Amino acid sequence: MKKILFFIAAVMTLSAGAHKTVHEVNHKFYLSVTKVNYNAEQQALQLVTRAFIDDIELAIKTRYGVALRLDTDEEQTSLANEFFQRYIDRMMRFSADGSSYSPNFAGYTYEGDQIVLLIEFDGVTLDEDSVIAFQNRLLTGLFDEQQNLMHFYFFGAKKSKVLSKDDPAFNWALGSR
Repeated sequence: MKKILFFIAAVMTLSAGAHKTVHEVNHKFYLSVTKVNYNAEQQALQLVTRAFIDDIELAIKTRYGVALRLDTDEEQTSLANEFFQRYIDRMMRFSADGSSYSPNFAGYTYEGDQIVLLIEFDGVTLDEDSVIAFQNRLLTGLFDEQQNLMHFYFFGAKKSKVLSKDDPAFNWALGSR
């Protein structure tokens, strides 16, 4: 009998939230996850960033006054692309061996309640002794508790760091792996 009651309670709980859209779902933590890979053949720093859709929408609306309505029938892809590029230009910085590079927004997709942003820094030439600096301030102006988990992959080495409003930068002398 307990199993049946548990099952009924679980179904009722799940169905009660099933009518909510992605934009109405609240979460208790603020986290983005970014995988950064250096592609030597293409001379590009390639990023895949995952963040909550509603957080990105709120950031764009707060900064630019534009409601993107992501992952809905009202979504306007060209408008979203324009404002993602503008936002990423302001929030991400990369330099290597004294040269600065600008981010290029390459596209996006969705996975559940998250948006996956594809970003590249082109024309990047690194070697195993390069010194890199990366800054990620995505969503940190909106949420004090925002954390941006970064996974860096360079020449077979991996380093990870959690960036935040108080600590938005990562520096790495690649030769000191």
